[in-house]
Amino acid sequence: MNARFRTPHFRPMHICLYTETALPKLGGQELVVDALARHLQAAGGRVTVLAARPRRRWIVDDSQLPYRVVRHWPLFSTHRLVDWYRHALTRLYRRDPWDVLHCHSTYPCGYLASLAGAALPTPVVITSHGGDVRAGNARLSKPGMDDRFRRAIERADALIAISRFTSDAFRRLGARDGQVVSIPNGVDLTPFRQPVARPTALDESIQSQRYLLFIGRLHRRKGVDVALEALAQSPARGGVELVIAGSGDERTALMQRTQALNLGERVRFVGSVAGDVKTYLLQNARAVVIPSRTWEAFPLVVLEAFAAGVPCIGTQIPGLGDLIVNDRNGWLAAPDSVDSLAPLLQQALHGDTCEALRPLVRIEAERYAWSNIASEHIQLYQRLIERRAQRAAG
Repeated sequence: MNARFRTPHFRPMHICLYTETALPKLGGQELVVDALARHLQAAGGRVTVLAARPRRRWIVDDSQLPYRVVRHWPLFSTHRLVDWYRHALTRLYRRDPWDVLHCHSTYPCGYLASLAGAALPTPVVITSHGGDVRAGNARLSKPGMDDRFRRAIERADALIAISRFTSDAFRRLGARDGQVVSIPNGVDLTPFRQPVARPTALDESIQSQRYLLFIGRLHRRKGVDVALEALAQSPARGGVELVIAGSGDERTALMQRTQALNLGERVRFVGSVAGDVKTYLLQNARAVVIPSRTWEAFPLVVLEAFAAGVPCIGTQIPGLGDLIVNDRNGWLAAPDSVDSLAPLLQQALHGDTCEALRPLVRIEAERYAWSNIASEHIQLYQRLIERRAQRAAG
């Protein structure tokens, strides 16, 4: 057993990752929980993921995962009868005690941990993935919910901020001095470093090193319309110059705007992508574009681009400004500004700056390798366990 994963009593460390959503659903939070669980287990720990059963009638085979998964019934409501679900936590703890409870949402997971109280005599860590603590979000705006969020934060031994956006949100909700710990999300470098063959079904007009790439939800907040307007200000170089990968309620409007701007030959919509198609598009892009208007907690596509050696063009907002540094791993434009974004797109398409940054970007990616990020989590868990032991002895 790895010595890093021993408590002061020399038992192997058991970590419970408590999340409201997990694989097979695919999204940022699900992928982060899966990656963290895999790397904690690979480092010598024992991991249990506690999650709700999917509401949809998916066939879930958790036995294929390298860590243990325990499922409970999905929440009846995110507002009513939530308190009852603390019993799932306490029952699991009594059957197989863990050393650390790591909640992957302030609410409901962190809140339920706070309700369990003395029945869970272990450190509680909360990671917010952004949406739950965003000011004005639908869940936080419901009557009485602010108190529930504050209770969760008050009970927690540590709050992991994946970005400045979540750090600021924790403090707005009452986090104490020293309670917030900055640990970003990570990325597996290997899949993006190994060249992927061109997918046979990929549109032939999409040529390597001749396009910029957007990957994400087609939602107004993501600013894809700003990227289209900015591209229209740049002289055409021939062929496809912007590949838009993703789905969402803005797709039809964005396609119509593409035609209105006479960008039909310069833009391709390829729908949602995953696996080798996504990896190929990342590896062969000149730059990844993230023109978000308002907020980003921690866009994983930035780390995936860095792992592939590709710089990013983002906007100066929390979550992107934390990751992208001008002339080191990309460039930042003013949010919601066509005039600010347009010269950066033109520079990326027509200049040689993207190629010049590739070595620096690959070095930057090393900081976010999941092995390093998991090690930061391990060190935090150990500090919290030792602190609890000292208080108990003291």
